Amino acid sequence: MSSGRNRHGLLAGKRKALVELLQQDGRMSLTELGRRLGISHVGVKKHLQKLLSSGLLSIKASLSPEKLGVKLLVLLCEVEHDKLLNIMHVFKECPRMVMLTTLIGSYNLMAVMVAEAPGLLKIMALGACCLRRMEGIRRSELYVIEDLLYPEALPIRVSTQKKAELTPCGLDCGSCDFYVRGECPACPATRWYKGPL
Repeated sequence: MSSGRNRHGLLAGKRKALVELLQQDGRMSLTELGRRLGISHVGVKKHLQKLLSSGLLSIKASLSPEKLGVKLLVLLCEVEHDKLLNIMHVFKECPRMVMLTTLIGSYNLMAVMVAEAPGLLKIMALGACCLRRMEGIRRSELYVIEDLLYPEALPIRVSTQKKAELTPCGLDCGSCDFYVRGECPACPATRWYKGPL
């Protein structure tokens, strides 16, 4: 019971106000944060370090799917229990993965993925290059997000290191028909990739 109180205690008082200010403007300086909180910038830094070291707060760059010109897909899967851990491990590394989570219900896995080229919607819907093709997927449903209302930005991955021969899920983009025909930009983790991520 005490660990629950401690967790909630991390997000109380000045720390809660600090998080609220950072959610409004993540680039606010320590001095400005201190002014608004009525404490010194050193005090702000201590609160921030405590939140970061506890793992309660993380600071990362998020991108607007709308401004980036990408589509988001939600994939719901029913996965065989003995295959679930492996699929989660593999797709956690997928560069198109925005969110991956287990569920309690008729579907036990949900993925939010980015499709940065029009042809990818079809390719991912067919399961040719997607979570849907993995062994152990009993059934799945794919939805395309029309308008992202909240939040306006998400942790869409970008990388300048594109050296891999194979995708994290083990495919060879260089020999894929969709890639050869120019319908797919390839996986962003591979040397074959010709897209914006």
